[in-house]
This record gives sequence, structure tokens and C-alpha cells, in this order.
Amino acid sequence: MDNMNNIWENVKSQLEQEISTVSFDTWIRPVKPVAIDNVKFTLSVKAEINRDMLTTKFRSLIESCIAFAAGRSYELHVIVESEDTSASVDPITEANHLNAKYTFENFVVGNNNNLAHAASLAVAEAPSKKYNPLFLYGGSGLGKTHLLQAIGNYFVRNYPEKKVLYTTSEKFTYELVTAIREKTNQAFRNKHRTVDLLLMDDIQFLATKELAQEEFFHTFNTLYEAGKQIVLTSDRLPSETPHLEERLKTRFQMGLLADVQPPDYETRLAILRSKIEEEYFTFDEEIVEYVANNIKSNVRDLEGAVKRILAYAGIERTNTISMELAQKALKEILSTLPQRNITIGVIIDEVEKYYNLPKGSLVTKRRSNDIAYPRHIAMYIAREVLNESYPRIGDEFNRDHTTVMTAVKKIKANLSGDTELQDIIKELVDNIKKN
Repeated sequence: MDNMNNIWENVKSQLEQEISTVSFDTWIRPVKPVAIDNVKFTLSVKAEINRDMLTTKFRSLIESCIAFAAGRSYELHVIVESEDTSASVDPITEANHLNAKYTFENFVVGNNNNLAHAASLAVAEAPSKKYNPLFLYGGSGLGKTHLLQAIGNYFVRNYPEKKVLYTTSEKFTYELVTAIREKTNQAFRNKHRTVDLLLMDDIQFLATKELAQEEFFHTFNTLYEAGKQIVLTSDRLPSETPHLEERLKTRFQMGLLADVQPPDYETRLAILRSKIEEEYFTFDEEIVEYVANNIKSNVRDLEGAVKRILAYAGIERTNTISMELAQKALKEILSTLPQRNITIGVIIDEVEKYYNLPKGSLVTKRRSNDIAYPRHIAMYIAREVLNESYPRIGDEFNRDHTTVMTAVKKIKANLSGDTELQDIIKELVDNIKKN
């Protein structure tokens, strides 16, 4: 309780500096903090109009101030005093560590994630029948956790008698160490091995922890043999995860591996429109296109861009989002991003120029070393810089995905002890990112 109050006092101090005295006294000063959990920070207000103002005009600003004060993000939840506070916490969230806002209904499907979405929905509708385990992989902020928790939320609502557990590999490891120290190993195992659906995020962080890998190996086997569904996420394929035990790699690959790629332009537009609707604001289509054209990396950055624009609108006390305001809000972010639209074709062109090769050399069938080695470097850069899938890279180079995998693995192995190669790739990446 003290921590909650301290956070709110810090937030109020920030808000007092950001908004007008009249706005602060009217909308912020009367607010009371009433609850905090792993997901939500709940505030209480006297009337619905106060709630509407906090959840529309001031939501993004308040959430950013809470994140700064608490050192982590919380979802803002506002209730009117007459409402029952105890009922404001979603039982699904509380019991299963799931975030109720992550559903299939609000997940934007595009060419970059349609396989992962379809597989996740299939698992939710028919657990342990099709893909077990389901292994979702891809870069940070692309929607893996959204799909993982959407499975959990769907499962709980449709199979209320079943047990669901969402956790992360880091939390799994921490709880294991605690169980060993406090001699509660059996309770730890019962928690993880008696569920009907186990959802584990960021499985790659088990890779350097031998004891945790041992424990999870037996947890996996127990659940799998009992016909229980397992869904895992990672930033890379099991085969590409260093220090991950071979027996775990084998088990992770028993089901379906589905990748999540950075969103294309059309998907970015759809994500932005969805996020703007959630915030109860409207942007001119010109502004939506401006953001989609400039923020290309992942879903989290797109959502962050919207929040940043809304925060600036809150600071300037306006409900009108102009292009000038949007550009001002995103100026600092955009200055740190590559100014060039990087594609595999751009990478191929730059590598051919660097090695003085005729245009198109890297996509021919020639296998001489003067062509093959630069081709391997280009494949490696496409994988590392763009996080493209192996089949996608293979298509661009007229090769199958296994050839690309071998090339990337070879360059990675050479990099560890070859400073000259490190310098070459650094120079190439710099050239690729320039205009």
C-alpha cells in the first residue's frame, strides 16, 4: 500500500509540472490510488466524467509517469468511487498471470504473422490435438507475447475447469532457486506440472542455466506425456539458441515452429488504426501514414509512437493531433532510426558494390569462392539486420532455406575469432543504413 501511494505521489509531482494548474486541480488532485497488481494500477475518481477524462485525454501521460515512478509499466485502470474496487481486478489476470487485454480479437493479422496466428488459434480451440508444443519465435516487440496470452485467455474462458499457467523462463528460474533454498521443490513441481496449459515466454533465457534446463526438461516431459498443451516463445529458433541442451532443442522441435516477422506497411497501418481507436482519439490518415512509413521495426515501437504523440497532445492540452505535433513528438525517435528503407535487395546491392562484383552476381548459381563468400555475408546480414526468415532470404538468393542456414552459421562461427571479418560486416551494415 505504501509503495502504491509513493508511486502516485511521484506521478502527481510529475503531472503538476506537465499540465496546467486548472487541469491538475480539476482532474488529478482529487484522484485516489486504490489498487496495484502485476498488470494494473487502479485509480478511483468521484464521477464518470472524471474517469472518461483520465482514460482518454490523460491516459498515455499518466501511464508514462507511472512507468517512470515505478520503474516498470502498468496499465491504467480507473473506477468510479461507487464501484466495487475488489471487482475491478480481472480474475483471469489475477489467477493465471495473464493480461486480459491480449486477445485474438484485438490481434492484427498480416503477412508477417498469419501462420503464428492461425497456429495459436488452432491450439486454443483444440489443445494438445494439433501442435504440441507450439514454438513461436521472432524479434522483440512483434506480438509473440500477445499471441501467447491470447491462447491463455481464450483457454480460460472456454475451459474454465482447466488450469492455465503463464510464466517466463526468468521467473521459472527464480522460483526454482527459491524452492531449492526453502526446500519447497515439490510445491514448485506441482505448480508447473499439474496444469493443462503451460505458456512460457522467452524460453531462450534458460539457455545458460543448467539447473533450470534440467528442471524444465522433466516438466516438459511430464506435461507432454500427460497430453497437456505447451506453448513457448523465443527470439530465435531452438537450433540457433547457444548453450541450449540438445535434448531440449529436440523436444521444442517436435511440434510446430512458427515465426513472427516485422509487420509490412499494410499491417503497420492496421495496427496503428487499432491502437488509436483504443485510445479514443482520431488521427488524420496522413498522420497514420506518416507514422507507418517511419516506424518499421516492430509493434511495440508503433504503439510507443502513438502513446508519445498522445502524451505530447496532453502536455499541449489539445485534442487535435496535427502533423506538426506528430513530427515534433517523434523527432527524437526518428533521429535514431535508419533513414533508408532496408530490404534484402539493398543488402545484396551494397555487398556487391563492396566486393566490386557485377550487379546480380550474388543471386546467380555461381559457386566460386569470390562469389560464394560475399553471398554468405549478405545472407548473414539479411538475417541479423532484418531478422528475415530463412525461406524468405532463400527466395531472394534463389537458394533453399537450408543453404541460408548453413551460410549464416558459417559466418557466425568465423566472426568469433576474425576481427577483419567483424570490421567488414560493421562497415557493410553502416553502408546499408546510410541514404
